[in-house]
Parts: sequence; structure tokens; C-alpha cells
Amino acid sequence: MTVTRPPSPALSVDYSIISPPSPSPDRNSILPSHSGRPQLYLSPPSWPGSSSSFSSSSTAREKRHYNTIHGSPSAQRAFYRTPQGAKSMKHLIPKLWGALSSPARKGRRKASRRKSYTMSSNPSYLDLLPLDGEEGELIDEACFVEQDYPTALPPTATDIISRLPPEIAIHLLCFLDLQSVLACRGVSRQWYTLASDAEVWRGLFFRRPGWGINLERAFARGFVSPAPASLPGSPDSPAALPSAGMSSYPSPLTSTRPARSQSTPLPRDFPADAFDFLSPIPARAHALTPSPWSPEQPADVLPPLHGVPLSLPWRELYASRAALDARWAGAAPRETYLSGHTDSVYCLEFDSARILTGSRDQTIKAWDIRTGRCLGTFRGHYGSVLCLKFEKDWDIGGDGRRGFMVSGSSDRRACVWDVWVGEHGEVCAEVRAVLRGHQGGVLDLRVDEQWIVSCSKDTKIRVWDRATLELRRVLVGHEGPVNAIGLQNGLVVSASGDTKMMLWDIERGVCLRTFDGHDRGLACIEFKDNYIVSGSSDCKIKVWDAQTGACVRTLVGHDALVRALALDPASGRLVSASYDKAVKVWDLRTGRLVQQFRHHHLGHIFDVKFDVHRIVSTSHDQRIVVLDFAQGLDAALFT
Repeated sequence: MTVTRPPSPALSVDYSIISPPSPSPDRNSILPSHSGRPQLYLSPPSWPGSSSSFSSSSTAREKRHYNTIHGSPSAQRAFYRTPQGAKSMKHLIPKLWGALSSPARKGRRKASRRKSYTMSSNPSYLDLLPLDGEEGELIDEACFVEQDYPTALPPTATDIISRLPPEIAIHLLCFLDLQSVLACRGVSRQWYTLASDAEVWRGLFFRRPGWGINLERAFARGFVSPAPASLPGSPDSPAALPSAGMSSYPSPLTSTRPARSQSTPLPRDFPADAFDFLSPIPARAHALTPSPWSPEQPADVLPPLHGVPLSLPWRELYASRAALDARWAGAAPRETYLSGHTDSVYCLEFDSARILTGSRDQTIKAWDIRTGRCLGTFRGHYGSVLCLKFEKDWDIGGDGRRGFMVSGSSDRRACVWDVWVGEHGEVCAEVRAVLRGHQGGVLDLRVDEQWIVSCSKDTKIRVWDRATLELRRVLVGHEGPVNAIGLQNGLVVSASGDTKMMLWDIERGVCLRTFDGHDRGLACIEFKDNYIVSGSSDCKIKVWDAQTGACVRTLVGHDALVRALALDPASGRLVSASYDKAVKVWDLRTGRLVQQFRHHHLGHIFDVKFDVHRIVSTSHDQRIVVLDFAQGLDAALFT
């Protein structure tokens, strides 16, 4: 069966320049293009019989129809040569240019000016609705949407936040993350004021895992005063609050909320990249199984913050802490060297104001952590001071209360000291009691609210009651010197030169678990939360799960015995020191080496400790090195 294509419809009027009838493919036509736009050919129209005529399929009837509409070829050539034809072409070109360049602008013409066309019956696929005049737009009489016209009205909106009471609006903003809060500050002046409120930024601060504020130091700075009924040592007193992470802020503390004010502007010299985040900070781990890390915890998991004063500059604190964490990821710290001991420095501890060190010269020295000045020298041992622990920030309250310190020595004794600050800022100390019983040097000590635990070269661990200083337990099980111990919640972990670690229950005096994994003797250990981290003379660091006893990670990087470890589970930061004269910073959750510091010591490193912005280490070279990441930042309140 043969299908014959229907003839093209006859137009009732002259055709549009954009839609000619039955054009030749190469002249006066609109051909489809790859871009979806028509291709316009502006050459004069051709006629049958010319060098550029219609195709051979054109019929005589089409030829006659064409001449009827457009005139004969000779008449058309004469038309283009006349002034009238030239004038018509002169006006035609601008119309074409306007139609092609900005059809939307031309679309505002009145409907009365639009041309209408009448098509014959028997339509084909070419018989679609004509294009709308010179603009190339289809006519749709059933839809009137003028979204591109400048006269169209914008959609109406309601600022719900501004209409709410400020307390409710701020409460809603507390559920946003950092980027959303920053975006809200740019909406309007009222939104800026609401999004800058201290309550919003306080919530953002505590949603960062591992971030905390030391309330004792905040009270000492005068931001808020404790309730009169809160006495030192009571559960509601600031002194009883821990200072690590969000759990440091129970609700019993009461404070009067200050009047709201606009956020204090940041100082001019504040780091411009303080809000550029940030290397990931691992969350506090209660188990060592891998879990997705989130830089911000959901707002609904925060503990009550009623006792945390709103008078603190929370936005500035957030920016300073973010900048500080970024520096830990790769910035060079400021170096400070303290000298004064006459022999190797074996041990150290420090708080926000001072560093205490013990040395082979049989002395303990106190140093000002800011200026490096020696504040006092204490003598009480007859051998090298191998370990010490003291009550940190005991004098923050300014009530003249004395602090507590315990030191161990190669003279096989552990001394209990009272320490205090003199009239001129010097640190004074005197021996209150001596703990005897070890048959070898006291190699390590741990102290909590209830116990004093010591380990010795004699392979034994002794547990003393802190209040009465009476011996309560002797733990025996190792076959070699017990070089290091960890203490937490009535449990003791011991590390020995016999390559073993043992987990003990103090109350029952039994060994709960033995850890095997190192190839050589152990030199140091850390026990915090569910982490047990051990360092050995096999140059390796191993991370253990305290509940299961499994080794979950091995860190390799040191070239000699790993002598000291310091751990902060809240931030996931681990610092190690070795006989290879290097201090290394590790990401505990990933096992990645973050930074390392070499050439600060000239001999074996014996001890290392760190807090939120400092690393302090001691060495055989008789020096104490302080690496401070908070230069130019106020980090005194951070934990």
C-alpha cells in the first residue's frame, strides 16, 4: 500500500519570516538544530525556475500558488530593486534582531497586534499551532503565567522567627547546626541579634565532642558566683565538678541569667579562618568498635546546661576553640625551654598555672607555666624522684586551701606532701607522711578520690587509703618490675617488664584479665574510659578494649622504646614520647599520625603530658620543653 503525503496547507495571508511554507532545505527556512533553537536563513526567497528552485517533487499547482502569493520572479526582483523594497528590508532586519535577541521583552505586546493564521483541513505534523508572531513563542490561551515579566509580584512570605517571642525564637535556633546559624546571622538585623545570642552559641559549643569549660576558672574570673549554699566539697560546689567534656555540667548549679545583649564583636586580630572547619575530632568512646564520626552532636542529646553561665562570651569561645583544634592538626606551636635541674628529669605534672617536675637530682621543682620562672624547690627523698601526682588547680578558689601531692622515688618510699602558695606567689611544700613497704624503687603512682596506688621494681602493687594513708591491698601476679599503672573506678591496670598487662579489682584483690600482645617488656600505660593504651620496648603502641581484652589497633612509628603516653578520650588525641627523642600526636580512632616533634630534646624523653593546648615533656637532657598551640588565643577556660 502506498501512502501519499497530503499537500501543504494554503495560508490565508503572507507567511511569517519565521515560518515559511514548504521551504527549500538550504534557503529561507528554519531547520532544527542540535541546540533546540531554529536556524534562520535570510537569503531572498527563491522561485521555480531559478538556480535555487524548489525540489523536483514540487507540483505545478504549488508553483502557481507560490506565484499568486509572492508574485512572479521578475516582479519580486523588481520589488527588491525599488526604494520601497529597500525600505521594507531596512525595517525588517531590526525586527528580526529584536525577535532573536530578547523574545521575552517583545512578548508584552497586546494580543490585538498578534497575527492569526488559518490553516486548511487535513492537517499533518507540520500543522501545529503557529508561532506567536516574531517572538517565537507558542500561544497558550489556557494558561496565563508571566513569571519572567518584571511586573509580576514576588511570592509572599512570612518571617515567623521575627514574630515569635525572643525566648521561643532562640530556643528554635538552638536546634540548628553551625552553618545554619551562620546563615541566619545574614538574613536581617533581627535574625543577626537572635542568632548571636549566648544561648545559641553555648549549645553549639557543647555539641562539639570533647569540648568543655572549667567552671572553677570561670567563677574565678567573675563570670558567675556559686550559690551561697554550695560549700567546697559538696556535690553542688564547682570544686566537685569534673573538667572534661560535657559531663562536667550537672544542673544543680544555679545562676542568674544576665540581660540579653548583642554579641560582642570579635577582636581585630582574631584569626580569619576560625570558622573554617576543621579536622575531625573523634567523639568520646564508650566502646572501641568503629562508628561514624559527627562534628556536632544532635541538640537533643545535650545534658542540662542550667548551671553553665550565659555571661561567658560563648561565640568567641567557640571560635577560639575551633581555631585551637585546627592548630593541633598541623600548625607549629610556640616552644619554651625550662632549665634548672642538675640531672635527668624523670617525671612531670601540670595544671593551668604551674608545672611540677621530679629529677634524678633528688628534688621536685615548681615552675610558672606562663613565664617559666621557678617557683620553688622541694627536698624530701634520698634518691631519684621517679614519679609524682598532685591535686591540680587547688588554689583557684583563693580561699587559702592547701593542695595534695604524692611522689615516688628510687629510695623505695612514697611521700605525701601538703602544697600551698606563699605570699609572694611562690609554691611551698612539706612532707606530711611517708608510705613504706616496697622493696624496690617506686616506679609509678596513681591517685583518685579514694585510693593511692603505687607500683615498684619489686613486682608488687600496693593500694593505700587516701584518707587514712593505711595500706589496704597488695596485688601480686607479675614476674617482672611493674613499670606503670592506670587507675579508674576501682580498677587498676598494670604494665610490667614481663611483657604482660593485668587488670585488677581493688576491692576483691583479684586479677580480672591478662593482656598479651607485646613482644618485649612494657614501659608505660594509660587507662581512661574503655581505652587501655600501652607502650613497649618493641617500639609499638597498642590500643586495647578494656571490656573484651582485644587489641583493636597497633600504632607503629617510633624507632626506640616508647617511654611515655598521654591520652584524652574526649578528643581522641594520644601523645607518645620515646627514646628516639620524638614526641608524636596520634588520632586514636583512626590510628593516623597527626604531628610529630623532633629535635626539641637532646636525649631520651622520659615523660610527656598534654592538655587542651599544651604538650610538656621532660628528658635526659635536664630540660623541660613546653609546646603551646594557643599563642594569641585565650584558652584558659578550655578543658
